[in-house]
Amino acid sequence: MIKQLEVAKAYLIEANNDYEVVSMLVEKKKFNLAVYHAQQAVEKLLKACLAAEGKIGIYKHEIFSFFLNEFKDKIDNPTMAKLEDAVIPLEENWAISRYPDWSVKPIWIPSQQFTLDNAMMSETRMRTVFEILIPLLKKNYKIQV
Repeated sequence: MIKQLEVAKAYLIEANNDYEVVSMLVEKKKFNLAVYHAQQAVEKLLKACLAAEGKIGIYKHEIFSFFLNEFKDKIDNPTMAKLEDAVIPLEENWAISRYPDWSVKPIWIPSQQFTLDNAMMSETRMRTVFEILIPLLKKNYKIQV
């Protein structure tokens, strides 16, 4: 039990680190990186929650399905729907926010394609997830940073 809570706290520390840089990246007009770090913050926060439940070692970027399976009976349906609305679009952007896509014309270049609106929407989604899950970690597992 102690190790899983230590792992959860480690993920939470890293989630907060990503969370904190999103607004800085938006300010510097690094919109694709803001989108990416918003996704990373949420991914690590979800992994913190999963680790607190003993689910350690999920090495994927799209993990909401694992989270949903583990927490479907621990989080009410309206709140889970809010999480789903926030997380799924973030998960869809983890790769396209970082890598060029040469299979399309013109070539997709993330640093040139993502906009302020994309970054702000990702930041809003990230904040929604944090507003729901940070209190859950604190209340249910006594984990905080």
